[in-house]
Amino acid sequence: MQRITLYSVFSLLALCLLWGCENEGDRLVMQEPGTVALTPSASTVTLTSSGSASNALTLNWTPVNYGVAVPVNYTVQFDKKGNEFKAPIEVTAGQSTTLALSNPDLNHTLLRLGVSPGMSGQIEMRVRSAINRPNDQPGQLTYSAPVTLTGTPYLVIVNYPSLYVPGGYQGWAPDVAPKISSVKSDGSYEGYIYFPAASEFKITSAPNWNSTNYGIGTAPDKISSTGDNLKLAAGGYYLFRVNTGTLTWSATPTTWGVIGAATPKGWDASTPMTYDAKSGTWKAELSLKQDELKFRANDAWTLNFGDNGADGFLEYDGQNIKVPSADTYTIELDLRMPGYYAYKLTKK
Repeated sequence: MQRITLYSVFSLLALCLLWGCENEGDRLVMQEPGTVALTPSASTVTLTSSGSASNALTLNWTPVNYGVAVPVNYTVQFDKKGNEFKAPIEVTAGQSTTLALSNPDLNHTLLRLGVSPGMSGQIEMRVRSAINRPNDQPGQLTYSAPVTLTGTPYLVIVNYPSLYVPGGYQGWAPDVAPKISSVKSDGSYEGYIYFPAASEFKITSAPNWNSTNYGIGTAPDKISSTGDNLKLAAGGYYLFRVNTGTLTWSATPTTWGVIGAATPKGWDASTPMTYDAKSGTWKAELSLKQDELKFRANDAWTLNFGDNGADGFLEYDGQNIKVPSADTYTIELDLRMPGYYAYKLTKK
């Protein structure tokens, strides 16, 4: 037994010495890595919400070669075209040399990189490779050449908390009533509603009569869950604002127009738009200059819209909207969907 133990020890020492000699005389030396080539399954993609269950894009790349067998991790980077990957979105692929992007994931990436819904834009993609090192520290980094992708994302509609406004003007049907929404989910609701004539109405917390239903409160600007019907004395296009925390409400009548250096009256006065009850939008056909404009209500600046992202969506007090060239345009203002107020400038 003792001999076997001594033999095992000497054998182990011999192996250790042999290993040490082989490491000293025959070190592993990595060569400069070769080029990684990234190949996407498409160079142009148009995404739709109906394709949410499918893969929109598959990326394949050649494995990096360091001359020796070492584990390599890959990361795919996405950035705005021309941004030189200063602030990329990264997706880890592990040691795989392929990455499949689902329709929602690619749509989210395009939107995050500033591509407007329904409009095509360009982004760049590249693969970063890194050798696995102890303590998960990346080793030598290599990058593939950037590849351009032209993509058109779709608008993701967020179902914000909403209240419904059924009344005599629409048949007292809460399931099809206009709604106002709380974009910040803070109990403060807003929306624009057209009343063709004077009407009574209520504000419901669901598209039915089975939940909390608000009527007139203890003062004209107050609501109550036990109150009688609320009333508007005249028809019109109203900005509704309701706060369920303070139990207050307001309905401001509005008429909309465009103003700015691009419009016939410049910055001095609004050019009126006409409400189209069939489409539920405000419209105007105007000869515009190559300049800027904004939308505003009641020929005043209290309620005005601009476009901060040049993406077709409006923000209160937003930046001026640029008209690309002088021409006759159909201008359309769409305030039907809280959180997604929009506009279109269409050349005739």
